[in-house]
Amino acid sequence: MKKKILVFQKALAPYSIDFFNELNNAFEADIYFFRKNLRSQKFDMNKLVSQLNFTPKFLTSGFELHHKGRMIRFGYLKKIVKFKPDLILVWEYNIITFITALFTKIVFPKTKVYSLCDDSVDIAQNSSTLRKIGRLLCFVFLDGIVLDNEFAEEWYNKNFPNVKTTVFPIIQKEERILSIINEAKTLTQSYVSQYNLAEKKVLLFVGRLVEVKNLCFLIEVFSDYVSKNKNTVLILVGDGDKKSELIKLVELLKMKDNVIFAGRFEHKELYAWFRVADYFILPSTWEPFGAVVNESLIAGVPVICSNLAGASCLINDRNGVIFNPYDKGELLTTIEKVFSEKSKLNNTSLMPYTFNQKICELISFLKGEDLK
Repeated sequence: MKKKILVFQKALAPYSIDFFNELNNAFEADIYFFRKNLRSQKFDMNKLVSQLNFTPKFLTSGFELHHKGRMIRFGYLKKIVKFKPDLILVWEYNIITFITALFTKIVFPKTKVYSLCDDSVDIAQNSSTLRKIGRLLCFVFLDGIVLDNEFAEEWYNKNFPNVKTTVFPIIQKEERILSIINEAKTLTQSYVSQYNLAEKKVLLFVGRLVEVKNLCFLIEVFSDYVSKNKNTVLILVGDGDKKSELIKLVELLKMKDNVIFAGRFEHKELYAWFRVADYFILPSTWEPFGAVVNESLIAGVPVICSNLAGASCLINDRNGVIFNPYDKGELLTTIEKVFSEKSKLNNTSLMPYTFNQKICELISFLKGEDLK
């Protein structure tokens, strides 16, 4: 008989589809989302839900707090009483996690409660006082945490040695992503033709055009590189409140022929961009993980990754480079080096491990088969 898992998570995102599907396969699962879409960007939820192997449920009764997107929800304790799970999976160290863990330990003391935490080391170290207090309070009642990168796990094990941990990076099934990329070959060719990219070296960014993505820094460094390497293009795929500022910066630096603002895409139209690139870059100064790094590596595109991103744990000597996102000289040297080498683009995944390997480890942890 399968163990019963009750899942309380903030929202469904494209990069979490495989994760939730596998939880549903491994357990008798009841999965609830507390928002019907992400706050930071809106996705086509009908398309996402169509890829799930279960019917998602939503608990949206309550209200939002303006401070950093925190929320209050009603009715989730009733779900615990009704379902009587063997384990509960919550997220981060918020008030919902604390109340869930406290209530469960009182009413169902045998039920295990775990939290998914997206901390990078930088975020874990530099959390606000309020979050640090919330973290300590939650640790009193949680049975363990699931981190998204090994560097954060090392930090947690050092600073909270009594807290059980495991790692499940924000990664997706290689077969599913590659299938979408292969379906998008015609789109990829159309992008190459539309932007005249056939004979050019391409550096790709995918994400929100917002402050923490550090794109002004990237454009300024890229400007120095392009001054001696005219046949190189930076493509920015996404949208955000910094777009107008970035366009003005590109015009000021006279780089309109070398920087492309492609717009925002989802699904096949998005994944088609990866096979256009020679290298992918994530220059963020604040990044809990960075799911696009996994997507790029699956596509066979090596990555230049900020050392402050959780996804830097995916980078090794054969699939990319890690750099300091505050050091312009280091990034310029890195770009010069990678583009002086023969393009590494291929059709095979550059991931250091597979989704199946990591999900099996996580499921064993949740079932109590491999607790640390």
